[in-house]
Amino acid sequence: MKSYRSARSLIAEIQRTLAANRPSFHHSPLEEVADLLVEGRHYSWVGIYLTVDRGHETPLVEDFYPAHPGQVAVHSTRKKILVSMKVAGREIGHLSVESDRENAFGSEERVFLERVAGLLARFLAGPGRYLVLRAAKPGPMPKAAAA
Repeated sequence: MKSYRSARSLIAEIQRTLAANRPSFHHSPLEEVADLLVEGRHYSWVGIYLTVDRGHETPLVEDFYPAHPGQVAVHSTRKKILVSMKVAGREIGHLSVESDRENAFGSEERVFLERVAGLLARFLAGPGRYLVLRAAKPGPMPKAAAA
């Protein structure tokens, strides 16, 4: 069941989830983060994309394949936001979030999503983490986070 959660509590839970880093064949910490965002806010869909090379985005977690971060994934989407995930000023991907609410992404929501994107970027680019593993195995990761 969806319930609106504060940015502070979601950030804390996302940090715990990424710190635990227990990926398995059938489950990913990225899926957990996407699920937390969908369940804890007014989002209808969340996608996490990795920039493998210029002009090409590889989905890490998404609903529909193939999709590009600029495309709308859910037909009821009224607002969409793309937030860059950067490490040391270098873009490594995007956090794509959709909502069926008209005024879903105000300045506070943007700040919250930028913070989440920063956490994801550090997680993906950390030593021995997802970015290295993902570059070695091209192709989409299955599963989605949708309401």
